[in-house]
Amino acid sequence: MAARAAPATPAACSAFQVPGQLQSLGCAYVVGYSNVTKLGGAALLGSPDPALASVVIIANRSFCVPATIPIGLCVIRGGVRHTVTDYRFMLEPNGSTPGLSEGEFPPATATFLTFGFVPVSATMHLSLLGPIAGSAETTQANGRHTLVSTTLSGRISIRLSDVRVNGVPLAAGADCRTTEPEADNFTLVGSGDNSTIPPTGYTVARGGPLTGTTTIGAFAGCRGADGEDLNPLFTAPLSGPNNYVKMIQGNLCSPGTGGANGCPPEIPAPQR
Repeated sequence: MAARAAPATPAACSAFQVPGQLQSLGCAYVVGYSNVTKLGGAALLGSPDPALASVVIIANRSFCVPATIPIGLCVIRGGVRHTVTDYRFMLEPNGSTPGLSEGEFPPATATFLTFGFVPVSATMHLSLLGPIAGSAETTQANGRHTLVSTTLSGRISIRLSDVRVNGVPLAAGADCRTTEPEADNFTLVGSGDNSTIPPTGYTVARGGPLTGTTTIGAFAGCRGADGEDLNPLFTAPLSGPNNYVKMIQGNLCSPGTGGANGCPPEIPAPQR
């Protein structure tokens, strides 16, 4: 599946501002797959409409190994320079999904087989419970940026709507969702080589694949048409840890910038 070009630069790319932060980088489209381990299936996220993530740098620091070498002379004296950059990612309205608010992933509809033979479909509404924290470490040796390792983590909740069992609508209530996690419940990692042109693997600026896991919390607020408690019906087959996730981030769109990071951004193709 080839990447798609965005028709126009989303308004959120230029509107995103974080007072007091070091640098606003721009925005990128995000798509991917998220597994439900208990059901042995995956949900496609970001199709037909992709998510839009905005990115800012909040801190940047460097150190040398060994620490006895001054940072300005690190590489030329045979040391290894490490640069750690802290980012914040936030989901923004993508300009194409009606009613989408900050922190919300575009709704995704998926069908799974429960008990091995009963098809159950639902529309999933994923919401961030605060910004995603990201940290990237670049290792520079012999004058080259050789490795870039990036970790992203945050908290997310899931709300279900339009639930159908074997094609028959099932009333589940307007607020059938996972309970809010007390700690981060998803982590994604990416690695790349920043010495090549273009960089390979994942870098924040050029995007690429991010893989990791998420924990799906227990469900609450799920009520049938007659008020019956349906929370166990969703918690038993869906909730639990170690659900594999693979997301693809496109290149950052930086308004006013040309070249690879110019606008509009590219919509990447999801990868399994």
